[in-house]
Amino acid sequence: MNYKENLTESIYQVFTRNHSAEGTFSKVTKDIPRIAEMGFDYLYLLPFHPNSEKGRKGDLGSPYAISDYYAVDPAYGDLTDLQELVESAHNHGLKVMIDIVINHTGRDHRYTIENPEYYYHNEKGDFINRVEDWYDVYDLNYSNQALRQELIDMLTYWAKFGIDAYRCDVGSLVPVDFWVDAKAAVREVNPDHFWLAESCHGEFIFDLRSRGYEVASDAELYQAFDCLYNYDIHDTLLPTLRQELGLMELKKRYRYQEWSFPSNYLKLNCLENHDQPRIQGVLRDRIANRNWTAFSFFNKGLGFVYAGQEFFSTKQPSLFTKDLIEEMHQEDHQMDFIASLINMKKSGFIERHTRYEMILNEEECLVSRYETNEEYIYGIFNVKNINTKINIGLDDGLYNDVIIGEAFTVEKGYIDLASEPVIFRVKK
Repeated sequence: MNYKENLTESIYQVFTRNHSAEGTFSKVTKDIPRIAEMGFDYLYLLPFHPNSEKGRKGDLGSPYAISDYYAVDPAYGDLTDLQELVESAHNHGLKVMIDIVINHTGRDHRYTIENPEYYYHNEKGDFINRVEDWYDVYDLNYSNQALRQELIDMLTYWAKFGIDAYRCDVGSLVPVDFWVDAKAAVREVNPDHFWLAESCHGEFIFDLRSRGYEVASDAELYQAFDCLYNYDIHDTLLPTLRQELGLMELKKRYRYQEWSFPSNYLKLNCLENHDQPRIQGVLRDRIANRNWTAFSFFNKGLGFVYAGQEFFSTKQPSLFTKDLIEEMHQEDHQMDFIASLINMKKSGFIERHTRYEMILNEEECLVSRYETNEEYIYGIFNVKNINTKINIGLDDGLYNDVIIGEAFTVEKGYIDLASEPVIFRVKK
């Protein structure tokens, strides 16, 4: 797998506990044909290991407070059930990504008894963590070389099991040199293994660094990872979605990515995930939802959907108890629309592009453009559903939207903004 191919890919995120009433691997397996039919490349599973009981949050505990890296939560099934899920995904053309949570463990992980030296301690010798709100975990200390080898062994185990990709929780808090070594070891098992880091918000990095902790920036993480979260712009994206900010600052932040990261940088274009509010709950408008969703798939980087997003879910399910996504599988959905966006993403121009840019304009809409050797491909996203014309500098004539196949007119260089997103090609 290479950078150009990665640009065309998309991820579908599932929390097994809340994906069905049963909350099992088997029910996720039964849903794989639907997920695959939309065209996704990766099925991403939140942590499926047993949760620690000591200090747990809620009645079932956080999946990010893990008590055993090699086991699965018996409520989900067993390793055979997980193997069947992985095989079904592979048979349907999906790769499987799992959450790797090794900044910390749950407070009753066996390491706390057998290897207490693997953790941070205060002056009294008590276990500690660096983020006060994460009171159900203890942080691992990577100055211990034996710990590093234990975790590399665990990562190679799951790669041998058939897992194709890792999403690494708070990847910024684990030393970059460890990730480099782990990636090299795992790629001995699977050379195409894909690495996604949950990189951190800038203020979070600033706060921990000011307290003397080592925290990696996005630029540093690209030494080890293929793709990072878009949290570097999230502090602008979220208030923009809430219409607390105009679009100009967000446009500038997207353009800034183009020169602040390596030339082959990849970002995960997630509008929502298990830690963030539902996009439909923020926008309360389906036209705006469709425009932002289309932009997130057109924008350079990986596409992303959190289960329920395709059903316009407004509910952000709890991580700490059973909290079913009630909208799943209802007739009211945008699965066909998402499938068309994924098909657009795979149609070739993103992979062949020689230049991508967010076009800075004064209008409250988003305009982006790819350039290949043969053509320009424009995306116009009327995220605020404004009724106006914009000048995009094109010759007058008839152009065809590639999403729904309808024609529109450019007259005197201007285009009437449609309520729906528009993507079209212009020959050079």
